[in-house]
Amino acid sequence: MDSFLDFLVRQKKFALVFSLAFIAIGVLSVVGMQRDQFPTVDFEVLSVTTAYPGASPEDVEKSVTNVIEEELLSVSGIKEITSSSREGISSIIVTLEADLKDVTTTKNDVRNAVNRVKSFPEEVTDLPQVIDFNVTEFPVITLNIDSTSGDFNQARQITDELQVAISRIKGVASVDNPSYLNSEIQIKVNPDKLDKYKMSINEVISAISSRNARFTVGGNNQESLEKNIVILSEFESIDDIKNVVIKSSFDGPVIRLDDIAEVFRGQEEEKSITRVNGTKGFVLQVKKQPQADIIRTVKRVRARVEELQKNIPDDINIFYTDDSSEAVANRLDIIIKNGYIGLALVLVVLGVFLSLKTAFWVAVSIPVTLLGTVFGLGLTGNTINLISLSGFILVLGIVVDDSIVIAESIHHYKSKEGNLYKNVVMGLKRVIMPVVTTIISTMLVMSSFFLMSGVLGKFIYVLPVVVLFALAISFLEITFALPAHLATNKIEKQKTWFVPFENVYNRFMVHALKWRYIIVPLFIALLVYSAMFAMKNIPFNLFPSRGATVMFANIEAPNGSSASYTENIVIDVENIIVNEIGEDLKSYTSKIGEYFTNKADIEIALTPTSDRERPAEDMAEKLKELVKNVEGAEEIKISLLRPGPPQGADIEVTLVSDNDAQRALAADRLEEILKTIDGVDNINRNDEIGKPRIETVLDFDEMARLGVDYQSVYRHLRTAFSGSYVTDATIAGKEEDVRIYIGENDYTENFIKNTAVKNRQGNLIPMSQFSTLREIEGEPDYNHLDGDRSIKVTASIADGRPRGRPTKAEKPNESDENQSFKVNPDETELSEAKPARRGPPPSKTIILAKALKELNASVEYPQVSIITAGGAQESIDSLQDFLRAFVVAIIGIFLLLAILFNSYSQPMLVLAAVPFSLIGVIWAFYFHGEPLSFFALTGSLALMGVIVNDSLVMVSHLNYIRDKSAQLEEKKVWIARGSRDRLRAVVLTTLTTMAGVLPLAYGIGGTDVFLQPMVLALGYGLIFGTFLTLILLPCMYLMNYDFINMLGRIRARFSRKKATA
Repeated sequence: MDSFLDFLVRQKKFALVFSLAFIAIGVLSVVGMQRDQFPTVDFEVLSVTTAYPGASPEDVEKSVTNVIEEELLSVSGIKEITSSSREGISSIIVTLEADLKDVTTTKNDVRNAVNRVKSFPEEVTDLPQVIDFNVTEFPVITLNIDSTSGDFNQARQITDELQVAISRIKGVASVDNPSYLNSEIQIKVNPDKLDKYKMSINEVISAISSRNARFTVGGNNQESLEKNIVILSEFESIDDIKNVVIKSSFDGPVIRLDDIAEVFRGQEEEKSITRVNGTKGFVLQVKKQPQADIIRTVKRVRARVEELQKNIPDDINIFYTDDSSEAVANRLDIIIKNGYIGLALVLVVLGVFLSLKTAFWVAVSIPVTLLGTVFGLGLTGNTINLISLSGFILVLGIVVDDSIVIAESIHHYKSKEGNLYKNVVMGLKRVIMPVVTTIISTMLVMSSFFLMSGVLGKFIYVLPVVVLFALAISFLEITFALPAHLATNKIEKQKTWFVPFENVYNRFMVHALKWRYIIVPLFIALLVYSAMFAMKNIPFNLFPSRGATVMFANIEAPNGSSASYTENIVIDVENIIVNEIGEDLKSYTSKIGEYFTNKADIEIALTPTSDRERPAEDMAEKLKELVKNVEGAEEIKISLLRPGPPQGADIEVTLVSDNDAQRALAADRLEEILKTIDGVDNINRNDEIGKPRIETVLDFDEMARLGVDYQSVYRHLRTAFSGSYVTDATIAGKEEDVRIYIGENDYTENFIKNTAVKNRQGNLIPMSQFSTLREIEGEPDYNHLDGDRSIKVTASIADGRPRGRPTKAEKPNESDENQSFKVNPDETELSEAKPARRGPPPSKTIILAKALKELNASVEYPQVSIITAGGAQESIDSLQDFLRAFVVAIIGIFLLLAILFNSYSQPMLVLAAVPFSLIGVIWAFYFHGEPLSFFALTGSLALMGVIVNDSLVMVSHLNYIRDKSAQLEEKKVWIARGSRDRLRAVVLTTLTTMAGVLPLAYGIGGTDVFLQPMVLALGYGLIFGTFLTLILLPCMYLMNYDFINMLGRIRARFSRKKATA
């Protein structure tokens, strides 16, 4: 072993090439590495959407949703099928089983099952659309186009041109236009002329559709010049449609479509309204290809649009929203800036404590490890994203710690007399086993992340990959390169300025060890108090809303309100948003009538948290107060979009039953219960009643007597109120639907009473002779869970804040005292919004249990099944998987340490440092006003690696001193001296790690709310961990030593008694 290590430390050229090679391949990898906002994740969820224009929710359920679900239920590998049948549309969500071996096959089975369905109503002209959900389905940038001159057709043409041009850009997968109204050939039949010529709408439709055809009738039966004979009667122009013969006879006039109708190119009916930044226009959503770099792709899009804008009229306004690349570029910029600052501080600290050369080579080990890790990520097909960047921050402290431990030991032994290389080998041997053990133990802990299931497990999969790569490369660097770099014959002047501090610490520890039976219980009491304090005062949110950059305003107008009426309410809310949020507002997008004309959603995009002082929570609370006085709205809800992977609502309860009345009563009761519980907000259910409807009740006996068939009545009324699809035509290379209407399509229910339908004998029969009208309440949406009708009730629970000092937004501001927003002049001025609630939020589990207990469904609603989710249930399940694996990893670490120390008690000393180190994390988060979160937990894991490393090396060194001096000196003396030997390395580890991460915590090089909790946990946990390692651990070591000696004396006493007996 010594000869091998001696060989390694002599290979200076190899060490230099090793370090430079990793830096070089790392730099090349960074240049070509794909950057993305999040890891590429397949959610294993598919959606099936089918349009059934004009159909009621019940008709959609029976004719579309049920027949598709029947096919889907036969597919294996499906975990859950949920569906919603709304007016005019069927939406089905298919969730696959977790950890399927062949996901692709199951997805194809789902698509094949949908394609097998053929029995759709004739109004379902488009096949069901199956979408596979993954992160690439989210747009990376949105373009908004409007015309200041109001020239809608010009804006449409430019939008079409932009859509085609952008779709051809490298890296762009698709360009969607959700607000686009397709053009169509519209036929407006004059009802008076229809009656004049005694024609039915069915005759007109039949004549048009049969005229638009293409047939191949066979060959020309010529052996040498065989050709196909084709009959062409397809429409090639609007004039062709106008000239269709509807009716003719030998002795009568020829009646063409142009004689009874207007034919022109129009737009399909506007069923929803999209507004961006207060204006109506067109929206283009750009999606990138899975392997495309988000920053480069968006840059290409912007450059291409800028190029095209040179030829676009000035009255066409083009602006961008939802640019995801900005967040990625901003995060990378922050990491790089803070990396430079941290590296400079690390060099300064190491130079002051050791030597400039040692400082340089230790600092070099950081980019070697990190750049080598980037190369490893590229090899495994991973990307640079939020989670992988978190991994780099996570591993930074451990990498620096390992390098410092090795360098400090070598630096210490180099100052001794004798052969240089033997001294370097001796310094390496003294600490290499504890360092390797630390690396292996950290790998075991981080491997626990691989066992996390669900969406969260997929999102953070790259985190342990980064750590494992970094630790493996760090091991190679500190064994193959760093010792050789430090093995120099040049005599370095030893730093002696720290010796007085070591002597003071040595004297302090001699006294502290005397009081070990008081110090250790005090630390235990502090740990218990801190844990209890955290439970009462610091909330835990897996992904807190603090870093939110998106808010939503959900608006509900009175039932039956038109889209234009709802739009007027939306405009009032938009004005409030603009006035209240001000410069912190990035953009806002309003969608009106997407499902119901009386409902609208406003997506409010805020500037990055690093660019504003007010947190999103305070803005949301203020908006909640302001929108209370909006005139005409029944309810307006303000909510925040929590950053991180997709999650469910805080509380989700699905009530399943075929008994509609009992299911609805149970949902009503649950909604009432949740409203009475403090802290519960934004209660929603997915079965709200739609707009009232007018039913036409047909007298089928009378219809039979009069010779009127049902299909004629249906087609006549549908054409009058919604229009009927006739055929499609390709005119000037553009395929368009041909749709027919009776009149101007603006009839009321009185039309039904006054119109007439042609019977089988060709006579016009007034509908009043065989029908009556009645008005009833609107239908709710019909929702299913695995084919059974269901209602889902959801609610959110507001995030809490630590009960510490108030934020800036909560402090009184004189300039705000006189500010108010008046929507109605008769209203009084609004009071200031209450600040976001402080202290931990109510437990989701407790609230859910309380609500279900009070509901008492098994007794009150026996036919209703209750299925609970929410609270990011999948994320919670994933964390439980991780905790189970974490316990196994800790057991593995214990066994590993037991082998290293040949002891069962000393591993407990090292592992005991883990919970004690969290004391610093708790108080840091309390005084910084931060909730504990997922990123705080990952920072705590990094902290655990550093603390375990320091503790392990300390215990190992104390064992070394014990073997040399236990019989020569009093135990307090040699333990204090051994602790003093480790003082410099421990202080160095703390200062360098803090120098590397705390600039990011305080935004010296820019602030990132995702990474800030991580570095706060690592930095401040390490500060407290320093005292833990230097004071508590030696005291616990001595207590363990006392305990072992006591057991030895007891064992000896029993042995003597046994011998005398």
